[in-house]
This record gives sequence, C-alpha cells and structure tokens, in this order.
Amino acid sequence: MKGSDRRKLINELRDLIYRITGNYYPEERIRIFEFKIERALKNMGMENSSPEAIVRYFAGEGRDVLIDLMTVPETRFFREREQLEVLADLLISETKFPEVASVGCSTGEEPYSLAMILASRGVRGRIVGFDISGGVLERARTGIYPPEEIKDIPDEYREFVILKEKFLEVRRDIRSMVTFHRANIIEASDFTGFRSSFHTALCRNVLIYFDKSSKKKALVNLHSILKDGGILVLSSTEILGKEAVDLFDPFKAGKFFFYRRKGA
Repeated sequence: MKGSDRRKLINELRDLIYRITGNYYPEERIRIFEFKIERALKNMGMENSSPEAIVRYFAGEGRDVLIDLMTVPETRFFREREQLEVLADLLISETKFPEVASVGCSTGEEPYSLAMILASRGVRGRIVGFDISGGVLERARTGIYPPEEIKDIPDEYREFVILKEKFLEVRRDIRSMVTFHRANIIEASDFTGFRSSFHTALCRNVLIYFDKSSKKKALVNLHSILKDGGILVLSSTEILGKEAVDLFDPFKAGKFFFYRRKGA
C-alpha cells in the first residue's frame, strides 16, 4: 500500500472508531493505532486489500473486530482497592441494598471485586457490568481467570475465589450478585432500560481516552442511569472539569473525591 493510501486508511479508521466508541487517537498515539491495524490486517489476510475495502469491512461485518481491537481491556482485581473500600462503606451507610453500575468493566474484575468487598461486610447488592466489547463480556460472565491473578486479591478476600491448578474461579454466590450487559457509553439508547437504576456508577480509566465532545455524551448517559443523589466514581487520578458542572457536584469521602448526581 502506498504511503498516501496508508495514511488515508489510518485517518478514516481513526474517524470510524471515534464515531463508534468515542475513543479518540491523537497524533501522539497514532503509531499505536497503526500498529494494531497493521497486525490485525495481516492476521486476517487483508494486508493487500484496498483502503476502501478495509474501511467497508470494519464499518460493516467487521465492526466488532474493530471494537475489540481498539478498546483497552486493562483491568485487574482490586485495582485502587482503598477507593473501592471507601465507596463500599459509603454505599452501606446510604442504602441497605446497593445497586451499582461498572461502566467499562472489561473482563469483570472490577465488579467482582466490589461484590467481594460488600460480601465481606455482610451486604449483598446488585452490580451490572457494562462494556462495548462482547468478547470481554463473554469472559467476564464465566468468572474464570488465570490462576496468577490470585496475586491481585488481598488475603482477606481470597475466601471468595476458588484457586485450582489451571484457573481461578469467582465463587458462585459472588457471581450471582453480578450481571453483564453490552452497551456503548456514548449511545443513550443502550441505557434506556437502566434510567435512574443505580446508587453508584463506576467509570474508572475510561474517559481518559475521550475528547470533550464524547466525554460529555458519556457523562450525560452516566447521569441518566444514576438515582437522585447517586455517586459517580472515577479513578483517583481523574478530575472532571467544566463539562460536568451541570451534572455532578464533587464531594470528598476519606481521601477520595467522588461526584454526586445533580437533579434533573
């Protein structure tokens, strides 16, 4: 493929993934994007296809392939553990049956971790994990992980998993607290059935890949699924700016900042 055609292809695919997911690849990340595309095309035997055919494929039958390729499934059990524990205690103080959304849940370690924390405090709840990738949700529903992930689970929570030689399995009673649903965070229609459903929405390390426009769409959808006074949880390193001033009020619990849903 000629250099000019290659650049045109990359630009068109970058625009396509932005329209689909809200994930924007700026110039400083474009080489990563190119590498992923080149590797995928080679694996599919499409490296010699025309740019038009490649874009047509990814916009149509290959849409899910592109989503799985370009989303970032980085997660682990008990990521930012202290923040999750502070959140759990806050929820327990506000409601007897916490209902929680984990948006951008990837392979499920985050919602299962929160379920373990609640269970350790004698509380059950309802947790729904949302992700745009059907592939990662299939893995999440199994509750089965590589055995080496046991290292991420603190000793006091290991009673909630079963460690076998070839895999780690989340205990059935913990899995029963968690369900999974495919949704695109920038598509309002994907959340129609979940309006005002949750006391808390976790959306950690997701919005960092968005520009202002797609971030605003995501925040509006997160606002819509929260109950009045519900809590939005971002990573402890993320801060909301002016784009959220009409939707959320910041507040502090322990050493962490959370965001309280404003009224409609």
